[in-house]
Amino acid sequence: MMSSASLMVMAAFAAYLVGVLLLGVWSHRLVARGDFVKNYFVGGRQLGPWVLAFSVATTAISGGTFAGFPSLIYSKGWVLALWIAGYMVVPLTAMILLGKRLNQVARVSGAVTVPDVFRDRYQSPTLGLVCTGVIFVFILANMVAQFKAGGTVLKVAMGLPSDWLVTLPLLGWRVEAGYLIGLVIFSLTVIAYTTYGGFWAVTWTDVLEGTVKIIGVILLAVLAVASVPAVSTPDGQTLTGLGAATERLRQQDPALITGPGPGQFLPLGLAFSFFLMWTLSSAGQPSGMVRLMSFRDTPSLKRALIVVCAYYAITYSCLVIIFVCARAIFPTEYLPGERPEKLGNPDDIMPAMARYLAPHPLIAGLLLAAPYAAVMSTVAAFLLMISSGLVRDVYQRTINPNVTARTIKIISYTATATVGLAVMIAALNPPQYLQYLIVFTGTGQSCAFLMPMLLMLYWRRATRQGVLAGIVGGAATVLVLYLLGWLDAWTRPGSSLVGPATAARVQANFAWVPGWGADRLERIAPIYVGDCDPLVWGMLVSLLCVVGVSLCTRPDPEQTRRYFPD
Repeated sequence: MMSSASLMVMAAFAAYLVGVLLLGVWSHRLVARGDFVKNYFVGGRQLGPWVLAFSVATTAISGGTFAGFPSLIYSKGWVLALWIAGYMVVPLTAMILLGKRLNQVARVSGAVTVPDVFRDRYQSPTLGLVCTGVIFVFILANMVAQFKAGGTVLKVAMGLPSDWLVTLPLLGWRVEAGYLIGLVIFSLTVIAYTTYGGFWAVTWTDVLEGTVKIIGVILLAVLAVASVPAVSTPDGQTLTGLGAATERLRQQDPALITGPGPGQFLPLGLAFSFFLMWTLSSAGQPSGMVRLMSFRDTPSLKRALIVVCAYYAITYSCLVIIFVCARAIFPTEYLPGERPEKLGNPDDIMPAMARYLAPHPLIAGLLLAAPYAAVMSTVAAFLLMISSGLVRDVYQRTINPNVTARTIKIISYTATATVGLAVMIAALNPPQYLQYLIVFTGTGQSCAFLMPMLLMLYWRRATRQGVLAGIVGGAATVLVLYLLGWLDAWTRPGSSLVGPATAARVQANFAWVPGWGADRLERIAPIYVGDCDPLVWGMLVSLLCVVGVSLCTRPDPEQTRRYFPD
């Protein structure tokens, strides 16, 4: 039976969930007005500055931000401030680089989805279907990690034990009962409001969720700094707050307060790669592109840009502070390894800190709602992207162009719910460490779409064949580098193909993952050519493919005039 404190935490959670569901019901009325497909998938292109800003920010700030990222800070220390630094300029590379022009092109063609934009720009059904396929591959993998984060947060919020396992019928998987309960509640909630309310439900709940997240991280940061025990330095000084946290990390391991961090976590090449990862890869995410297709006018975009920049800076600065303090407060409890005092794994540190720091269970519920909201907003956006791909790009535009409005409504609702339930089943046997899966999927999407989209929007000479080659080349490069890493580790662990420096870093970074033996660890790491992340090479290959193939083929003059009028 749950304690009274856990019941109060759940009461605060329940109030938040009721608010989300009510927004879903209200949004359904907006979807029912006018063109169903346009309202359901892009909100009728009527997003104002505040809704646009919160929608962009909350979609990008996902379960990785509130589960995987905190666990990395807790494990690796202050170097994560450098690791995430590129995110501070994400709005400049995403909203300024693509926003106005992408919105303009989408209005000219009537595009509702990202594959729509490519398809209509070149009148190529093949190009549209390839885009849809690439999005499915990477986003479905990402959603499994997000569902895991949602189930984990709710498990901790309810105070359910981790040692009670149940065997699932038919599948035969053994799953923590607490995680299973949390996953089911999370899944049914997010599937319900996304299916019923569509894009408007997602964007308006983004406003609620974004507000909860920013209040939660600021409050957590203040409480975390105040909760760090005072510490004495060798020269006799007594430090409190953030200074005490840094000193405690130094006493545990000096690598926790300097670069490149423990186990050579962030050498210079990877630091450069991750700066590109957060700045360029965020601009290349299809989920963000959909938001840029949906704003009302240019003034809305400009105002939203300022809000998003401030939102990112506050959120990530607070998170680094919170979980540096967490390492000072819990020096070993959430580190991997078989220790008697071990309370959980690093992915549990966010909800654990919320419960530890909150002065009252109701406040703990509010703080736990912040990571929960982050996961919900991202999952809802991804659900809508996948269902829009199935309904709009595959069925309506390829299989049955004459489908009736009533049928498209039924198919849209059914597709959204079915995809959500399928991902929930996959998340019953979740990945061990979600941040690396999120990095993989984000890298793949960015390398596939950023350069083709950028050149298609701004370069008259970009051809259908060149854009198609860029999408396939970028995605294939990422997949091949990860596949080579997996295959090499399976067949020749520690071989020269990986290289001793990369092998040592991979071993240091992954050796603590629960359930993974040393010989299995390298299988989830890519090949780091030139000590750089696959993002660098995927972007380069995609760029060269678009430019090279476009220069060797002839553009369609009619389509060029339509999108590039003199």
